[in-house]
Amino acid sequence: MTLTRPALLMLFLSLALPQTAGAVTSQGACSVSQPMVSQMAQMVNAERRTHGLPPLKVDAKLNRAAQAHACDMAAKGYFDHVEPNGSTPKVRVKRAGFRTCLTAENISLDWKSPERAMQALMVSPGHRANILRRGVTALGIGYVPRQGNAGPWFVQVFAKGC
Repeated sequence: MTLTRPALLMLFLSLALPQTAGAVTSQGACSVSQPMVSQMAQMVNAERRTHGLPPLKVDAKLNRAAQAHACDMAAKGYFDHVEPNGSTPKVRVKRAGFRTCLTAENISLDWKSPERAMQALMVSPGHRANILRRGVTALGIGYVPRQGNAGPWFVQVFAKGC
């Protein structure tokens, strides 16, 4: 088997560069950082408790939707609730297999830690409203660490199943 020069370079980079949990790899794969999911979910639920609201259950399908969006933004270099192909948070949640009647999403970029991202979200009226939204019961978290000069990306997905 003969590899082309670009293929050899890609193979070398994939073997030589460390892969960070949640990082977009040279092949475009993007993995979940369970510690980051747990930490962000704990912070969301702590805020909800402080305001007399029930905690949200972390849902694997919502985690997949949130992680896919964080990965897509990191890989394609955009920052928006709507993907370049037009997909919205509700579409992504349904695509992940979660039957939703209520969907909300927070995205955050460039905050160096989950604590700083959460602080920023809580002082933004719209993001705060999503975190403290009555009626949602489930939560998904996505995270991609800093890539070169951009990131990290945080995504929070809130939903109520039908």
